Amino acid sequence: MKKLAFCTLILLSLAACKNSGDGQLVGVTNKTKFVTFTPYGMVYIPSGNLMLGLGKDDPTLTFAPQTRSVTVDSFWMDETEITNNEYHQFVNWVRDSIAHVLLGEAEITEAEKYGHFLKHKKGELAGELIEPRLINWKEEIPWKSTNEDVRQALAPLFTTINTRYYHYRPLGINAAKMNYEYWVFDYDEAAKKEKATSDVGGMYTNRPSQVHGDLSRFIKREEVNIYPDTLVWMYEFSYSDNEARTRNYFSHIQYTHYPVVGVNWLQCKAFCHWRSQQRNVWLISRGYPIEHDFSLPTETQWEWAARGGLQGSPYPWGGPYPANQNGCFLANFKPQRGNYTADGFLTPTVVAYYIPNNYGLYDMSGNVAEWCLDAFSPSAYSFLSDMNPIYKKNATKEDSPEEKRKVVRGGSWKDISKYITVHMRDFQYQDSCTSYIGFRCIQPAIMNPKDANKGTGSKIYR
Repeated sequence: MKKLAFCTLILLSLAACKNSGDGQLVGVTNKTKFVTFTPYGMVYIPSGNLMLGLGKDDPTLTFAPQTRSVTVDSFWMDETEITNNEYHQFVNWVRDSIAHVLLGEAEITEAEKYGHFLKHKKGELAGELIEPRLINWKEEIPWKSTNEDVRQALAPLFTTINTRYYHYRPLGINAAKMNYEYWVFDYDEAAKKEKATSDVGGMYTNRPSQVHGDLSRFIKREEVNIYPDTLVWMYEFSYSDNEARTRNYFSHIQYTHYPVVGVNWLQCKAFCHWRSQQRNVWLISRGYPIEHDFSLPTETQWEWAARGGLQGSPYPWGGPYPANQNGCFLANFKPQRGNYTADGFLTPTVVAYYIPNNYGLYDMSGNVAEWCLDAFSPSAYSFLSDMNPIYKKNATKEDSPEEKRKVVRGGSWKDISKYITVHMRDFQYQDSCTSYIGFRCIQPAIMNPKDANKGTGSKIYR
C-alpha cells in the first residue's frame, strides 16, 4: 500500500511539473488554437430584435400572422439560393461514394493504386481493412475502363436504354441509386424528462437518457434519395410546353447558376448535413476546431435576414412597392395582371441578378421560394419562444399530411407581389418537390473569445 501511494505521489508530482501555471488556476493550456473563418459565399447577419410578422393588413385572412417581438442570435447565411452548380457537387459526391463502395465490394484490383477502402497502417492489423469500412478518396474511379469486371461493378449506377434513341444508346445516371445515408443525434428526444425524480440524483435527475441506457439510442439513421425531381416542370403545368426545362434545367451548362429546384425539405436537410461533414473533416485534418453545423434557416432567422435591418418594410429593398421610382421591378415574380416577363424573366433566372438587401442577401423575395427549418402551424406565433424561436416536428412517413407541413418563405417567380413580401407565410409538404421552391443554408456564428472582452484588461482571455 505504501509503495502504491509513493507511485501515486510521483505521478502527481510529474503532472504538476508539466503545468505551466505554477499551480495556479489557469485553465487548460494545450487547447486547440481558436481560428475563425468567413464561410465562403455567406454573409454575416447580426443578432437583433424583430417584430415577427410585421407587415401590411391582411384582408383576405391568409397566412399573415399577428406580430410578435422576438430576438435572434447572429449567424451566417448564403448570399444566394443554392444553385444547380453547388447542388451538383453534392450529387457527384454521392455518386462517387457509391462507385467506391461498388468497386471495393467487388474486390477488383486491376489498376488500383491505393484500394477503395482504407486499411490499417500499423499494428497487428496492418494491411487489413478498417471496420466499419471507410472510403479511400485517394483512389481514382476508372469511369472509362474497358475492363468488363469494372463495367459490371459500376453498372447499377447507370441506366441504359437497349434500343437506339437519337441514333445512339444513351447512358445516364440512375437517379434511383442516389441515396445519401447519414446519422443524426436526436437532442430533442434525449432532453425529454421521462420521470419526476431519479434514484441516482444529481445531474441525472430527470435525465434517464444516461440512467436507463447509453446515448446510442438517440442516434437516428436517415437515408434520402437526393437527386432533384426534374419532372416537376411537366406535372405541375398542364397544357404547358416545358419539356426543354425538364430535360435541361438541372443538367445543361446554361442553368449552372440558376437556383436548384425539384428538391424537397428532406433532401435539403441531407445537403446541410453533407456540407457540415465536408467542412468539419477538412478542419479536423488540419488541426482546427470544428464549426457549427450548417442547416436550413428557421422561419425567424429567414425573416430577420430578409428585412435587412428595415423593420417596417414589406420588401427586402425597403419601400412599399415591388418596383423602383423608374418603374423597374426589383425581383423576379408575377407582376401586373400575370405578365410573367414584365420583370425580365418568365421562370427562375440566375441568382444575384437583382440588387441585394442591406445585409448583402440576394433574391430574398421572388425567383424561388425557400424552405425553412420550422414545421408549419397557423398559430405558431402565439406559442413560440421569444428567443431564437422555432417550431420543430420530426414527421415520419406514417404521420398525417398536416404533420408534414414545413414553412416556405419569400415567394417565387410564379407568385404575385403579395406573396413575395418578407412577412408572408406559406407551407409545403416535406416530401414534395416543386419548380418554384429552393433553399439556402445558414451557420450559427462563432465569436472568438478574445474578441468578447477587448479593452477591459482582464487576464481570463489569455
